[in-house]
Amino acid sequence: MRVLIFVLLWVFLVFGVEGFIVEEVNVSEGLGLKRELKRRVYITSDALITETPKEFMVQKIENGIPKIYRVIKSTKSYMDFSKSAPLFLVSLPFIDCTNKRCVLRKEAFKPTDEWALIGNYKARKVIVDASFMGRKNKLIQWYTKEWKELVEANKLENTFYVNFIKAIMKERNLTEENVPVSEIKAFLDEITKKFGGVIRTEQDTTLFHTYTQVISVKKAQIPDYIYRLPEGYQRIR
Repeated sequence: MRVLIFVLLWVFLVFGVEGFIVEEVNVSEGLGLKRELKRRVYITSDALITETPKEFMVQKIENGIPKIYRVIKSTKSYMDFSKSAPLFLVSLPFIDCTNKRCVLRKEAFKPTDEWALIGNYKARKVIVDASFMGRKNKLIQWYTKEWKELVEANKLENTFYVNFIKAIMKERNLTEENVPVSEIKAFLDEITKKFGGVIRTEQDTTLFHTYTQVISVKKAQIPDYIYRLPEGYQRIR
């Protein structure tokens, strides 16, 4: 009996919610410099956690409330940015928000006839005319339907986005008149069905060219110590 209890406790502590673990490489080039950073993204229906060697960026829903944390590994501390959660809405491509009203901009998603082989997968180029708080920002995204695990991970990520938006709406007493979340969900589902998952995202600024490329995807139990962060860490301001 003691052995069984130990095994059950070990499973509970080590394994958390089922989701996807996506490994990416982020590269920035310009001014004769090249910076490369590998990161890991943990995706569940109520959490999106990005891990780098030094920190975690956590977006999750806790007890129905949207939460955003920056967790610093070396000092076992964290900062709470949950008050800025509504900015999540205006940071999403295809969405413009002003005066507590958001509009879905389907026309910002512009598929092209250009294809490339990225990580051994045939991918299609899409131009996204995104905007953030009135500032225009063009993104290049490469979509593939051939990497099945990536497509499934993107579907789950879309589920998180919708759930996080709903949590923001509930906290702020917003309705579909303010944020057309049903329309947003349908549009995200349509994109994934027609084009697949995003394997690479590119962006140019005045001085730098940056891109993020997926290098591995696996369905897995998200370790509890990742999913439960920042429990056990000291809050700093």
